[in-house]
Amino acid sequence: MDLLTPKLSRLLKARWLIGFAAIFAVLCASMLVLEFTNRYNGGIWLRDFQVFYRAGGRIIAGEDLFRPVRDGYYSYKYSPTAAIAFIPFSLIPFQAAEVVYWLFVSAMVIAGFYLSLAIIYPDFRNADPKKFNLLLIAAALILGVHIWSELTLGQVNHLLLVMYLAIAWLFTKQKPLLLAFIWAFSLFFKPFSLIFLPYLILRKRYREVAYFIGFSALLFILPVIFYGGRFLDQQRIWISEISLELGSKGNLFQPGNHTLVSFIAQHSPLSSLDPGSGYLTIYKIMVISMVGLLALLVVRKGNGVQHGEALDFAFLLALTPLLSYTSNNAFGLVELAVFLLLFNFTKLKTWEKITAGVGFVLIGGNFYNQLPYDWGVSFYKYYDSISLLTIGTIMLLVSVVMMRWRATL
Repeated sequence: MDLLTPKLSRLLKARWLIGFAAIFAVLCASMLVLEFTNRYNGGIWLRDFQVFYRAGGRIIAGEDLFRPVRDGYYSYKYSPTAAIAFIPFSLIPFQAAEVVYWLFVSAMVIAGFYLSLAIIYPDFRNADPKKFNLLLIAAALILGVHIWSELTLGQVNHLLLVMYLAIAWLFTKQKPLLLAFIWAFSLFFKPFSLIFLPYLILRKRYREVAYFIGFSALLFILPVIFYGGRFLDQQRIWISEISLELGSKGNLFQPGNHTLVSFIAQHSPLSSLDPGSGYLTIYKIMVISMVGLLALLVVRKGNGVQHGEALDFAFLLALTPLLSYTSNNAFGLVELAVFLLLFNFTKLKTWEKITAGVGFVLIGGNFYNQLPYDWGVSFYKYYDSISLLTIGTIMLLVSVVMMRWRATL
């Protein structure tokens, strides 16, 4: 039985573009609402984008990027190469740049959804538009909290996600040069994309790996245009910043650490050990080794499966925030896995549907942090303290792995 009104049903059946247009319109309308409601406070304020905006202005002027004492909490921690990407925004007034960046990230959301569909079902534009429009709306609801945080804070996680999805799509299209360039460029924001390196080697895509190394070297020296011989000083400071950040995130029992090794340690007898214990180091190595072995089995099990790359990349991307201690927004990397499961939901067994459904709720359930109420903040703190994001991601990964084991994908 169709629960939609006849008019809405006809609209969804009209074209596959309807869903994309509706989501983009909602994102743009949200910006206008925030701009209007905060007009006396200067309109929307994208706190993290302000860091990137300032970095774009500094690099074009040949100034030092890293000023932790002056900038405080909102100090720049990415590479000089990444700062080059924000030069165009720094050329216009900040308030106008915020609006442009909001629209840019909104466009990236649409690009990410499009690429997800194109990877999973390349011919989706010629299929039933209603099915894909409904799928888009469902995915937007599940991923909405991560998208909203990206927009209201002005972060780069979704930009990175789109880069990773572009890498996956280019992998299926045998476009090694562009794939390698995007892969290398993404590395200068965050090193998440290194998770693709073993996979490409396993798939014997040596050209992509060779191009990646070459582009990484070229992009590393690119800031020489702005700094001359001083560019090495900036790169050294960046590498030092990365080392300090990784060192500060080594504590498995630190609040907000939702990695798999931290989740298991915090909810097991290991929680009684000292954070610096050598036993925890051995434990980390064991868990990461087991995860690596599982990834290898998943990839090898997909040999000969048509369009098996979709599940491979969905698995690797969803695994990324479980391996690297980062912000909650990085869990938006489950996007391809969400699309994959939604598209193949009818192929799942009953218990797999329940597992995936609970995973969807837990991934998108921390929206209470966005509500201006004490109970919302309290719920979010509880949600965060028991790592429900981790549990939700694990549930999605279980569903994905079971699809591969039954040779569904």
